[in-house]
Amino acid sequence: MRFLLFDRITELEPGKHVRGVKCVSLTEEFLRDHFTRTPCMPGSLVIEAMVQLTAWCAIAKHDYALSCVLSMLDDVQVPADLPPGTTLHIEGELLGTNPKGSFAKARATVDGQEVARIGRVLYAHVPMPDPEILRERLRYFGGTP
Repeated sequence: MRFLLFDRITELEPGKHVRGVKCVSLTEEFLRDHFTRTPCMPGSLVIEAMVQLTAWCAIAKHDYALSCVLSMLDDVQVPADLPPGTTLHIEGELLGTNPKGSFAKARATVDGQEVARIGRVLYAHVPMPDPEILRERLRYFGGTP
């Protein structure tokens, strides 16, 4: 199963903010043999997409020497399930960071309307033995460092 839940980084200012998109497709792996009558992207996966994308803001700020692990979410608005064909725009803002952890907030919109929000997400940091691996991964996602 593919666990990357955003498609592309469209804007990245390390240590400040990140923007990206997720296009919900009928061919998503999480829809296989599931939701057979009404295919949809569950709200919990939208939240995970927001957490994944926002983590790159901290990773880039620390020069790819660490990876982020989700520690806590607070003030979360989970969206209704999203049907295939939906384009989700995700924005994340890093509010604080140090070598041990970061905290941020994020929101997701569809057609300009907010559908999901995380008031605060806390990340623990894990050292990365080879920062070049994360740097190359970010280039692949489109958020050229």
